[in-house]
Amino acid sequence: MIEVIVVGEGQTEETFVRDVLAPAFAPLDIFLSPRLVPTGPHSRGGALNEQRVLRYLRNTLRERADTYVATFFDLYGLPAGFPGLRESAGLADPLLKAAHIEAALAEAAAHAADCRADRVLPHVQPYEFEALLFADTDRLVELDDRWRTAAAPLRAARAAAATPEHVNDGPLTHPSARLRAQLREPHFDKVLHGTAAARNIGLARLRAECRHFGAWLKRIESLRPL
Repeated sequence: MIEVIVVGEGQTEETFVRDVLAPAFAPLDIFLSPRLVPTGPHSRGGALNEQRVLRYLRNTLRERADTYVATFFDLYGLPAGFPGLRESAGLADPLLKAAHIEAALAEAAAHAADCRADRVLPHVQPYEFEALLFADTDRLVELDDRWRTAAAPLRAARAAAATPEHVNDGPLTHPSARLRAQLREPHFDKVLHGTAAARNIGLARLRAECRHFGAWLKRIESLRPL
């Protein structure tokens, strides 16, 4: 049996891991458990910063020596000072940028916990979780009949990018901003609709269209017991 603790950015990532990824990996005897970084006495998730993330990853890695620890953070909005962010600033391709940050985060977390580097499996999603939903925008709008009119503009936004993970990260054009602009009645809510839309699209399609995300899942599939 292999256990992977997935430290997510927020409630959407937590639910996605629990309801979509964990059931898919369980038949492989790989068990994924989502967690959120504590950000206050009674709050979890969001407000990421280098110190808070590394402290939580260090503590989680030290709990047991026989678990892997992964992350599921958005590239968009990472705070200044986050491992690898400044050094990757000149990289135009978001997949390369995410990979550079992941490598820096893995090194920093393993060093902080004084553990084997292969126990740390960071994933930074280009540009954010909602990019995954551009893997099949037609399936996305099927969640609510009132969203059907948004099918064409969302399809065009996807077609204009090399992959869903390349959908532009401008203040008004990053993936979640596009969804909020087009899906207004009912308003797109990341927590309410994110996992439901991902499930409707299907994990196989998400992996096929989003190669950075798919590579992370492939890495988890290749894990061996510690």
